[in-house]
Parts: sequence; C-alpha cells; structure tokens
Amino acid sequence: MRRVLAALLLVPVTISIGACGRAGKQVEQLASIAAEGALMAGDVARGRTKTTFVRVHGAELSAQAEHEAEKLNDDPVAPSLKASIEVAITLASDIGGALDELRVSPQDRPQAREDQVKLQRWALKATGVAETL
Repeated sequence: MRRVLAALLLVPVTISIGACGRAGKQVEQLASIAAEGALMAGDVARGRTKTTFVRVHGAELSAQAEHEAEKLNDDPVAPSLKASIEVAITLASDIGGALDELRVSPQDRPQAREDQVKLQRWALKATGVAETL
C-alpha cells in the first residue's frame, strides 16, 4: 500500500518535471522562429526577397509563434516557473506581431530593419528564458 501511495505522490512531480522540459523546448522554438523572422526581415530590408514569400512564410512563422504561446499557456508548470512562462508568452505575441508587420508591408524597408532588430533581440531573450526552464 505504501508503494502505491508513494507512486501516486511521484506522478505530479514527474508530470511537472516533464512539463518544464517541454516548456524549455517550446521557448527554444520561439527563439528559432524569431531568428528565422529576423533573417527574413533582413532580406526585406535589403530588397532581396519576394512579396509572396514574405506573406506566406511570415504567416507560417507567425502561426507557429502563436501555437507555441498556446502550448505554453496550457501546460502545467511549477509555480516558480510561472513568471518565466508569462515572459515567454509575451515574447511569442511580440514575435508574431513583428512577423505580421512584415507580412502587411513587405515593401517597407525601414520597418523591416526595425523588425529585424526587434526579432534578433527577442531571439536572444527567448534563449535566455529557455535556459531558466
């Protein structure tokens, strides 16, 4: 009976540890999305990409960022990690917003330069958040 009770007590701990590992991977994915978006923004700023590519690929990246935010919001995490998760969800929203700006105005080179800088900064920040999870 004690073994069963001990096993039942370990299940929430195991789930929590597993969720934290998933959260770290999800935030790493956000960093990757932001970095890829920054590359695309750089190409837009230099006039080296097609409008259709920016709109289609930007939509895919934005949707991925939103999906990662949804997963981060839905997964159970330890209370001590809640603040980091909230930062990551905000980052996902910011990343998606910058990608959407690119999609709406793929000929706006000055805006693309600004988006490139923001996306690079958010990629670094997401990497830092992932390391805390």
